[in-house]
Amino acid sequence: MSLDKHFITSVLRRKPYLATTAVLTAAAAAMTQLPLVDDLGFEFAFLTAAVATFATGVMTVHLVSGWRRDGPRNTRHSTLLALLFGFSLSTLLLPMTVMFVKSWISGFCNVPEGLAFYLLLPGISVLWATAVALLCALATERRRHGTLLFLGVMFVSVGISLYRLATEPPVFAYNPIIGYFPGPIYDEVVVITSTLLAARAIVLVSVIAMISGLCACFDPSARKIRPSLLLKFRGGQDGGISHGGQDSGISRGGKLDGGSAATGMVMRALFLVSVVVLGVAYVYRAPLGIVIDRAHIQQALGGHRQTAHFDIYYDTNTISAWNIDLIARDHEYQLDRIITYLDVPAPSTRIASYIYGSADQKKRLMGARHTSIERPGADEMHLNNASFPHPVLKHELVHVVSAAFGNALYGGSYWIGFHEGLAEAVDWQDAPMNPHEWSRAMRELGYAPPLENLLSMTGFWTAASSRSYTLCGSFVRFLIERYGLDAFKQAFPDGAVEASYGRTTVELIAEWEAFVDGIQLREDQLRIARQRFIRPSIFRLHCPHEVAALNDRGWQAYNAQRYWDAVRNFDRVLELEPENPSALRGLLYGIYRQGDYERIESVAQQIERPDQTVGLLADSQLVRGDTAWKTGKIDDARRSYEAVVNLQASEAMSRAASIRMEVLDREPIRDTIMTYLTAVTGHWRLVLSVRDAGDLAPDYGTGHYLLGRWLFLSGSYEQALEYLAKADAVGLPDELVRQESLRLEAMAHFYLERYDQSAEAFGRMAALVGAGGVARTAEAWIDRCQWYQQNGSDGPDRQARRAR
Repeated sequence: MSLDKHFITSVLRRKPYLATTAVLTAAAAAMTQLPLVDDLGFEFAFLTAAVATFATGVMTVHLVSGWRRDGPRNTRHSTLLALLFGFSLSTLLLPMTVMFVKSWISGFCNVPEGLAFYLLLPGISVLWATAVALLCALATERRRHGTLLFLGVMFVSVGISLYRLATEPPVFAYNPIIGYFPGPIYDEVVVITSTLLAARAIVLVSVIAMISGLCACFDPSARKIRPSLLLKFRGGQDGGISHGGQDSGISRGGKLDGGSAATGMVMRALFLVSVVVLGVAYVYRAPLGIVIDRAHIQQALGGHRQTAHFDIYYDTNTISAWNIDLIARDHEYQLDRIITYLDVPAPSTRIASYIYGSADQKKRLMGARHTSIERPGADEMHLNNASFPHPVLKHELVHVVSAAFGNALYGGSYWIGFHEGLAEAVDWQDAPMNPHEWSRAMRELGYAPPLENLLSMTGFWTAASSRSYTLCGSFVRFLIERYGLDAFKQAFPDGAVEASYGRTTVELIAEWEAFVDGIQLREDQLRIARQRFIRPSIFRLHCPHEVAALNDRGWQAYNAQRYWDAVRNFDRVLELEPENPSALRGLLYGIYRQGDYERIESVAQQIERPDQTVGLLADSQLVRGDTAWKTGKIDDARRSYEAVVNLQASEAMSRAASIRMEVLDREPIRDTIMTYLTAVTGHWRLVLSVRDAGDLAPDYGTGHYLLGRWLFLSGSYEQALEYLAKADAVGLPDELVRQESLRLEAMAHFYLERYDQSAEAFGRMAALVGAGGVARTAEAWIDRCQWYQQNGSDGPDRQARRAR
């Protein structure tokens, strides 16, 4: 029996359908004005899924209730199901068109991926919501009850995801309503993964289970669900309308569209298979990467080291026993320094520290790729494996320890500026500048957002992280140093500034501004600060996810020495964001590694403009110099290296240029040393050639330094010390190289557990540089050496710790 056209027309004209379409279209129009959401991409699909799931579900309940009341009796139910799903999906067309036009006007990012996200998130979520709403409508007598039941299912689904986010380590969520929540906003790479495809396929299987179960349990005479019919296998009559005048679409006992009893058997079999698939997916939810808990993460990492105050779980494939011993000791050292500074007792229970072997592993297991995470109220933190000492261990540990005076909900501060600012204030970094100096530079350069806005949750996260963390860290350190720690502890939980300080937030900010504005900075410091803070927040970038994904693929290809692929990805980034510094740098070095020296000139000219950041200018000049040496233009190479040194972009860049510039005047060994310096990796044959070059030039101290550095990076600390001592005896070209040689010497002694000698070398390093951030960093290392010396190689917990 064909579908009644009047029924279709009446549905299209009814308020539920029109209202749903209008709501979704209006939401899409509003999203065109919101940063980050105003493109046919992930965020648009994510928010549309959240709105469309509720809207189409409520619409479906209304339509089904209307059909039960006065719908045509000769409607085939398979056609009715197709119609309901079609109506729901059709409500997504206008919103997609609105955003497509907006993206076309502003410039497309990645249309195929955007459409794929739209299909995977709102497309599948709407199918799921329609199936759930259909069941809710048929399981209840009244439309209101069906709507309430549907909303209850929605809120339970959301509640389960929120509960997992609050109680388990992963910060991502796969959910039938929103589809996928990827985790921290600072991880800009958001792409379609096999896990997302698997999760959405499981949602589709659940839709099949609901529809096949409905077909098996539907009673057409009463137009309601009767679960008891699932186990009955009675056939019915074939045809459009039964003799009793009842619907022939789905007969009692599961016949679909007036079909035979075999059709009912098919529905039951399909339902059973779907349930089995869902059961298997649930059992393997952790290996699939959809729902992960602590136990799975601990099992995947494989390693466990216990200290007096920590349970450290680490990846055994990338972290050796020697490395984890060093990491464990530094956990105890940092904890001791934090509790001393904050004047709080040591934790009564062990803190869980998870150290992942790579950013990709961390993304897969807990959702934060490059963002380190401290779980509020859970006494645990999640870190990427990094060079010693870990750059953010102390920061995250401050969050855990500050729970001793934090709020009752999760042990932190409701003022996110205080929460993160305290961690920055305690984990005070002095080199190349400290947060007070960085803040002064930001204010002078015009990059500092209003501090009062950063103290709140929304203001902090919508600003660029480099700016918000630094400014809040400077402000908190200022409050502690001027008014004492006790006053800050009182204000910390909920931002009770006036009760703690007797001043308003505005007055305290004015005092801080006067303090930092009194700091005097050199021109080279302002140039470095501009490079650090020039990149805006993700909310102000065009195509941030596509740019981040292309940059990520480009650098992965570069590191794998697939330079053609790297250049292709960086070129694509620059089409979307012509001034992207990471892509410009990658393109410059990728072309150089390809040997395309002609194009290097055009890229260098693109980079070398008056308002360019100092780091990119230094990269450009260094590559120019290396290219000039390779093409036999020694004088041009020297001028480029001199330009790098004069730019003072960073100590590493200046040191690299200084070493190159020195060897240009040593013709017998020039090509040997330059080949080593410009090689992709320090292959042992190149290292041997550097050693042989030292025999030709006994007065070339830098050769000994290069060998000592290579041995240090290879873990051969005793041999490294021998060559570094020779370098010091013969002489090095400038202060920066001598400073680095002393640092390597001090670190080698430290790794060999000769803490007195390490402290002595750091002392000589501090004396060499005088005052400033490098000297204060050296003094902090002396403090670490003294603590290690006093507490033994394993710290105070030497007997308690054991490896598992």
